[in-house]
Amino acid sequence: MKVATVNAGADLADPASQAWNGVTAEAVALAPVPLAAQPTEYIREAWANRAYGKTAEARVAAATDGKKLYVRVEWADDPAPNAEFQDAVGAVLGDGPLDTLGSAASPLALWYWENGRGALNLVSKGPGVVTKADASAVSGTGASGGGKWAVVISGPASASKGKLGVAVWNGSNEERAGLAAVSRNWLPLE
Repeated sequence: MKVATVNAGADLADPASQAWNGVTAEAVALAPVPLAAQPTEYIREAWANRAYGKTAEARVAAATDGKKLYVRVEWADDPAPNAEFQDAVGAVLGDGPLDTLGSAASPLALWYWENGRGALNLVSKGPGVVTKADASAVSGTGASGGGKWAVVISGPASASKGKLGVAVWNGSNEERAGLAAVSRNWLPLE
């Protein structure tokens, strides 16, 4: 995926900013994190006959102003209202197993945004196995409307030469932790 270089004065943090009009977005196929990889037997049994990771595709764009990497993710929003769990998205960075959101041996950086909560900088060591990292390193802004979400998550520009993956959680389907839709393949950033 091409990381566009944009004027430092552009408001890339705003998902509705016109600065994104000149940045090419790619359609990225998503699939559920494998049920067998879920961290507890309870989750594996409770979700054995339930669909999760329902978001099949997201549109992803990346840009930098030289200081930060900005990742914009857009996806169709389920019209059902959210109850206990909120819609969320993550930019996944690293080189470990993407389909399971990392492992203990190959953890991944997870820049996580949740509706109503904001952004978190996490280290993911598998489905639902995360620890917090430097909170000030990432930020995020989201907007919903017209049946879709658009979210921008940003962090250090040094991440713009690695690999990118995306994860989406559908809150109205009670998706959380490892119950997500994740990109099927890494997107090498260039």
